[in-house]
Amino acid sequence: MNKELNSSPTRNRALLAAILVASLVANVAVQALGLSVFISAAFGLIAIASGVALFSHYRRNRGGAS
Repeated sequence: MNKELNSSPTRNRALLAAILVASLVANVAVQALGLSVFISAAFGLIAIASGVALFSHYRRNRGGAS
């Protein structure tokens, strides 16, 4: 039985966008509560990485014009 992952470009984009929004919200919340700078930096790095991945995914999968 060969089971493939249910992965599509739309699902991947939605997941990356959700991770981006969640990490931005978490970063703002950590800063507002005055928690550790390291925790805030970690959420910031996750936000940057997911934003770069989302942009890269967009550039790779756009159709037509280059």
